[in-house]
Amino acid sequence: MVRNWLSMCRTWHGSHCDRSELLSYQAHTSISEIPHFRLIDVVDNCILCSPGNDTKYVALSYLWGRIDPNSILTLCLSNLSELETLGGLLLPHNYYKIPITIRDAMHIVRELRYRFLWVDSLCIIQDDVKTKMLAIPNIGEVFGKAHLTIIAGSGNSANVGLPGVQPASRGTSQAIEEIHPGLRLCFRPRYQDHIEGAAYFHRAWQFQEQKYAKRTLIFIGGQVVFKCMRAEWREDVVVEHRHSRYCRIERLGSWDPDDIEQYEQAMKSYSSRVLTRDSDIYHAFAAMIRHFQVQLKVDLCHGIPVAYFDWFILWTSLSPGTRRSNTPSWSWFGWRGESFPNISYWYDHSIKRIRKALRQRTWIIWYQRQGHDVEGCSRIWTPQRRPTSSSPRNFYGSRVESRFPFDCTQTIPTPRTLVRAPQYLEDSYNTTPGSGFLQFWTVSVTFRLDKPVSRDDDEVIVNTGLRVGIFGRDGRELGTTFVNHEWMNASASDIHEFILLCEDDEEGWKYKMMLIEWHGWRDDSPYKGTTGLHGDWAERISLGSIEKEDLDQALGEGPMWKEIILG
Repeated sequence: MVRNWLSMCRTWHGSHCDRSELLSYQAHTSISEIPHFRLIDVVDNCILCSPGNDTKYVALSYLWGRIDPNSILTLCLSNLSELETLGGLLLPHNYYKIPITIRDAMHIVRELRYRFLWVDSLCIIQDDVKTKMLAIPNIGEVFGKAHLTIIAGSGNSANVGLPGVQPASRGTSQAIEEIHPGLRLCFRPRYQDHIEGAAYFHRAWQFQEQKYAKRTLIFIGGQVVFKCMRAEWREDVVVEHRHSRYCRIERLGSWDPDDIEQYEQAMKSYSSRVLTRDSDIYHAFAAMIRHFQVQLKVDLCHGIPVAYFDWFILWTSLSPGTRRSNTPSWSWFGWRGESFPNISYWYDHSIKRIRKALRQRTWIIWYQRQGHDVEGCSRIWTPQRRPTSSSPRNFYGSRVESRFPFDCTQTIPTPRTLVRAPQYLEDSYNTTPGSGFLQFWTVSVTFRLDKPVSRDDDEVIVNTGLRVGIFGRDGRELGTTFVNHEWMNASASDIHEFILLCEDDEEGWKYKMMLIEWHGWRDDSPYKGTTGLHGDWAERISLGSIEKEDLDQALGEGPMWKEIILG
């Protein structure tokens, strides 16, 4: 049946399903350009090194699960030579250590009359750090160039197997109800009904493998489903001709490089997924980072596209996220829980229009500290087009506008080192990585946080955090924000600092602002040990906004131009 599906895809769709949408920019690259690329030869039962450019292969996307790596067969420097030998995988001390899911996948590849299979544990040398670090960013190419991707959507480990491959391995029962003697009805569940409860679809590493695959064979819910770029077939219905009502001939997805929502949705989907080790947060997104870099033509600074920094940093938590201490708080990578930039909703989908608008609505010059024990800072991005005049320019190269009734000309970071600041994960896929600590000048304001008096009927983004009101000098509620219940309960004061980030015209002109909290008190600070606004460096707590005319509602000394170090 699956061979028939593949044949129909080839006959009816031609070349439409031969290229991954996320690899459209690499139409002329070949698998020989993928560093240290290997395949499993399921006929000769060995590992093939350096396959030819025209080699057609299948890839396996699955969960390792909580399996002791020492109990399963993986490719290592010590067994590389043996596994590359004809029949090396069939040796008893090797074969019985191959996880059942991988063995089932090898069986499927033979039955589908292919010869080669890619599996991470047997095609990447697991104890060679340098090789692994070269392989991880190329996972997108591996899955994007695979003729077919097998998705093990059932179970929670590599030893569960692929239901239906081996006898009596389905593990499902047919729901039947007798509604009258001799008359019974059966319920045919959809495979989509099993996705929410499937561990596979909640794991971070598998996200980019799914995104890059062009044809998938999904084992889930006791059945198998075939999806290509234009159609979807299920095992529980028989497709006999092109116009069958069970075969949906349509474009199932399309990547529009000028639609900002495509990038936002990738961030949203990935951020909702789970990692066993937080230290993998960048690596499990490496292929998507490369895609962003190519399509947007910019680097990502800890997950934020640098040429769109002011707006992508406005991502919103869709749940009360918890901090990852090894990544910056201003990055969506810095929090566990679903997040969404939402630019496409409150401004526009078009990247071209967004870039134009950004140049007019910002005042911050974004710098990143090179390290804690050095004073140097570097701009995280510089526009390629140089200004034709010597007048002051903003971060995106446009003329500086006068916005505030005080001096805002100071934008160069003050030389200083940081004390007791955390070390973050290396921004491995950025060509100019820094410490993850931003240093910049902007407007600082203080407001009081309290129980809101307004209703939340107009809140478009559903957020399950604690909704609190932002109150100004005259006691009026100026806006709202969402915070963690734990953070609010632990706060010793109801007066908090916000920094203005940019302006927008969503339902009238507003200032987007970030609620921050200071850390890292210096030994000589008179404020050490108290709740105040003068720590060594700050972290993001949440986002909010106020009307532009409400800026004079700031408490204390009112709005001021201030240098911020944001970690």
